[in-house]
Amino acid sequence: MSLTVLVWLAVAAYALHIVEEHILGWYDWARKTMNISLGWEQYVITEVAILILGLTAAMLAGTPIGPTLIVAFTTLLLVNVIFFHVLPMLANGGRFSPGAISGVFLFLPLAWHVFKTQNLSQNDLIWACVLGILLILWPMLLLKLKGVAYFSGAPVRAGSKSKAKRRR
Repeated sequence: MSLTVLVWLAVAAYALHIVEEHILGWYDWARKTMNISLGWEQYVITEVAILILGLTAAMLAGTPIGPTLIVAFTTLLLVNVIFFHVLPMLANGGRFSPGAISGVFLFLPLAWHVFKTQNLSQNDLIWACVLGILLILWPMLLLKLKGVAYFSGAPVRAGSKSKAKRRR
C-alpha cells in the first residue's frame, strides 16, 4: 500500500476515533482520570485541528514534503493512542479509555504500515517524528501558557505596580 493510501486511511481512522471519543465520553473520562484542564470548546477545536492536519498531510502526499507530513501525522496518532489511551488505562487499573478501540485497532496497524513503507532518510524520519510529537503537544503547551498572565489575554493595567508601591 502506498503512503498516499495509508495517510487517507489514517485520516478516516482519526475521524472514527473522534466519533468513538465523543460517543463514549473521552472528555469526561480524561478530566477525571488524567486531570486534564481542557474546556469542551478547546477539546473540540483540538480534534478539528488534528483532523485538518491529517487532511493537509493527505492532500500534500504527492509533493516533496508529503512523506514527512505523513510520518508526522502518523507519529501524532501513535502518541495519541499510547499517551492518551493505553498508558492512562494501565495507570487506572485497566479502566477503559474512550478512543482506545480505534487507537489500538486502527492507529497502531496504520502506523506500522506507514513506518514500514516510508523511505525517508534517517535524519528526515527523526525530524518528522519530532514534528508529530510537537504537534500533539502544542495544545497542552498552550494550556500551560494560558495560566501565565502574559499569555492569558487579560489586559495589563499600566502603572498598577507603582500604585501598589505608593500605598505601602
